[in-house]
Amino acid sequence: MIYAYKISYLSRLVASGIFLSALLWSCTTTIDLPIDPLEEEDGLQSVTFTVRMPNATPQSYAMNDAAENDIQTIDVLAFRIDNITGTEYFDYRAPGTDMTDVSMTEKQFKVTLFKNDTVYYRLVFLANVRSELDVLGPAKNAIKAPLLTRLLSHNPAEWNVAADYRAFPMWGESDRLRIDNNLGSLTGITLLRSVVSIEVYADDNVAVTDTFTLTDVYLYNRKVYGRVAPDGANYDATGKRVTAPTMPTVNMTTPLNVPGPLHYPVTPTDHKLVRTIYTYEAGKVYPGDDFSATCLVVGGIYIPTGRKQYYRLDFMKKDVSGNFQEYSPLLRNHRYQFIIKRVSSDGHNSPDSAFHNKKGNMEVEILAWNLADLNNVIVKEMHQLSLSRGELTVKGTGEFYVGVATDHPDGWTAVRKNAADTWCIVDGSSSDYMKITISSLAPSGGRTAIINVKAGNMTKEFKLTQQSL
Repeated sequence: MIYAYKISYLSRLVASGIFLSALLWSCTTTIDLPIDPLEEEDGLQSVTFTVRMPNATPQSYAMNDAAENDIQTIDVLAFRIDNITGTEYFDYRAPGTDMTDVSMTEKQFKVTLFKNDTVYYRLVFLANVRSELDVLGPAKNAIKAPLLTRLLSHNPAEWNVAADYRAFPMWGESDRLRIDNNLGSLTGITLLRSVVSIEVYADDNVAVTDTFTLTDVYLYNRKVYGRVAPDGANYDATGKRVTAPTMPTVNMTTPLNVPGPLHYPVTPTDHKLVRTIYTYEAGKVYPGDDFSATCLVVGGIYIPTGRKQYYRLDFMKKDVSGNFQEYSPLLRNHRYQFIIKRVSSDGHNSPDSAFHNKKGNMEVEILAWNLADLNNVIVKEMHQLSLSRGELTVKGTGEFYVGVATDHPDGWTAVRKNAADTWCIVDGSSSDYMKITISSLAPSGGRTAIINVKAGNMTKEFKLTQQSL
């Protein structure tokens, strides 16, 4: 049985078409009435939707792919589009049912909608926010943008990733369409998670040289509210991705920003904390406002002294010369991975001291995965291989990291396509990322190497370019 919100189907109860029409356009309360999608009733259209889930980096940690992509409830908001102005007005809300898995990255469900072949509609898909929608109580004829501005997700503490985990809010929308007899199914809907994922790894070299043992991660300046749907100006409909954070401005009963840290203990033998830290989007912060930036403080035993020390890690944007420009924004549906490359000296004796003093001595690389970006994903034989980026251009020498993930039982390997490209050394010993070491400067004109990343019968070419100084 399917239940539609607003006025669902009243022809069995009301004989007068005139009365029904008036009621449909004037009612602003929510009424639940049963609809049988198998019956061919005038004015109703049962539609099967296929949605693409956020791309995942397949692992099995605190929260696995199935949990990250879990849809416990899904609702469709139907907005009719004014033919002249293009303004989108809320018409009604309908719940999805009969959720099934189509593939590793797609789910399918059914929704019963009202037929209307005279106007265009935009359908907004909202997963795991049914209670928030109930509180919002969208009124008929509400304009889409300000209505969705008021739809917030709230989480004042750690995101629950245990067995009784809290499913992530997700959002997606259709192109404009007509709800008529031709709309029996619709594919190509991409859902974006409304949260940010953050992970920390100690590079294998740090672990095996007994320099630093990771034991704690703290999240400072977390956001406790998040917009479920992004602003249109911050969403690239073609690429199905966000380009800037969308920050809440209304409906908050507590401050948006909580400076005090959340503590996440790390099992020392793991050397990493993954699928555990989730938070909402954060805006960029300029130099001089250092203590407003969302950041991490990591703690661990600095082996040369035997003391627990703490180090601040920031989401930084640098110029081509490596100079700090600003604290980068955190974007929804992204996974940020901090790779600790080396620890050169002691840090601070407390997390707060590290946060406020920003002493260095820990070198990190940040990998940013856009989970809506499928360009670097190969799927074959029910397995997938993905890279955090498809190419990398560098100047000078150093160590560089590329996230690699696969669910193939034999794991993955990385080798130079041309064995003569000995100027770059490829290390695939970590299960989570590929490390590339360049120890010599490029000749005039630069040079390029291709690295083949393989998992089973899947191969992804990675292009490495080193420019001359």
